[in-house]
Amino acid sequence: MEKRHFHRVKFHAPGELIHHEMSYRCRLENVSLRGALISADECIMVPLGETCTFSLCESPDSAPIVISVVIMHCFFSMVGVQFVAFADDAETRVLELMKRTTPEPEKLQQEWEAIIAHRAKQQTQSIPEAAAHAPVGG
Repeated sequence: MEKRHFHRVKFHAPGELIHHEMSYRCRLENVSLRGALISADECIMVPLGETCTFSLCESPDSAPIVISVVIMHCFFSMVGVQFVAFADDAETRVLELMKRTTPEPEKLQQEWEAIIAHRAKQQTQSIPEAAAHAPVGG
């Protein structure tokens, strides 16, 4: 049974995975809008559920794409990660990278629109909650 909500695109690029003080030189193997598969030449010793920083070097002349990730799957020298936070314009850069490489641009667009709609729904739901806790008077 397929658990993935987002399709993945093969994209190979060097990167770095940092967990506490340990740094792993690694490679991006594939990417989705909300996660990735990362491999290394060494064993990646990060427990499931731990948060790390992943820096992706999309090209030698561009700044790295920096993403906070959670380890969801772990195999000796590979980890499956879920994206949890994006630095600066990292989310947009991942989207643009995928647009250039996906064989399914319509599906990618639908997934992106679903993310935007979900985000808007969350913001709308949090407005009444914030108003309920706002001080009365002025």
